[in-house]
This record gives sequence, C-alpha cells and structure tokens, in this order.
Amino acid sequence: MPARALNRLLPFLFLLLLACAPAGRPVAAEVPPARPASSAEAPAPPREADPDDPLCAPLLLDNDTAFGTHVIMRRLPTAADLEDLRFITGLRQVVIALPEWPATYEELRPMQQSILPDGAELVILLPGWPPTREALGAWNLVGGALRLIMLVDGPPADRALIAELNRVRPLERVIAQMEHPSRSGFERLQRPLSFRVLKR
Repeated sequence: MPARALNRLLPFLFLLLLACAPAGRPVAAEVPPARPASSAEAPAPPREADPDDPLCAPLLLDNDTAFGTHVIMRRLPTAADLEDLRFITGLRQVVIALPEWPATYEELRPMQQSILPDGAELVILLPGWPPTREALGAWNLVGGALRLIMLVDGPPADRALIAELNRVRPLERVIAQMEHPSRSGFERLQRPLSFRVLKR
C-alpha cells in the first residue's frame, strides 16, 4: 500500500483500537503475526461492547499519523506493566481508559515512578466527574508526559468544581456526551470543551 494512503488510514485505525479493550493485560496496537493455514486453534469469540459504558464507544483522541505503537488499557497499570512497556517497539502513546476515578494518589504512584521511552506519553480517560476533591487533586501529583481527558454527561451539579478543574495541571480537555450539546454550566472552564452525541 502506498505510504500516502496508509497515512490517511492510520487515524481511522486508531479510532477502532479504542473500542472496548478488555481489562487485564495491555493491548498493543500492532498487527499480530500470521498463523499457518493448518492451525487448528479456533478464533476467540468477539467481546461484546457494553452500551452503558461511554468509554467503550470509539473515541478519536489524536490525528497523529506518524508511525508508532499505541497501547490501550482498561485499568491502572502496575509498576511491572509500565516496565514492560519500555520493551514495546516504537511506543508512542499509552491510553488508559479507566472505568472509575482512582480514589487517592497511592493508586497513581506507579505512574509517578515510571519512566517511559523518549517521545511516549500517557493519555488517561476518566469517566464522569470526580467523586471527591482528593480524587481530583491526586492528578496534580503525577508528573511526566501526561494528558488527562474527562468524559462527562453534562455540567457538574456543584458549579464550584469547575474552578478546581482549572487548577488540575495535566487536564487537557473535557468531552461532554450530551443528547443536546450546550455550554451552559461550562462557561468558566479554562480547558477546551467538545461535545459528543452517542446514538444507540
């Protein structure tokens, strides 16, 4: 395939990779080696997406068409997970789509202590608004190349929370999944705001 055509396809391939990666081991966005035609191993049944989980719907995070490997996880990585990532060829991005907010900094400490290869970054997807102020503030203690993206279903019930969001350094943007997009309630947000309509 010509390089120009491949570059046009890469953003769409990445879009598909973000659809409901199962929890457990990291999923690397690499093409597996071809199996011999004589292999008797039956293919695993496809994992069904949970329509109630907004992070299971494909979400385009970047339009970067450069060559590289993206790893998708649905849980917080351990120190061993992050060490293993250093051996993945061409690692550019680790996308961690969490089912819930980590409660304390202690849960995030492995990310603070990890050293990813040069040029690689962590992208964290968080569902909804933080359950506590501690859960929100914990992200200010995590350094490194970290991009925090929140996927919410509307403005917060407590509008004062917006002011606290503005002080979270790694917060890159907020995506509001709403049937009728509106900036009402987000006026004081000092981060990019975008909307998504999910049709079931």
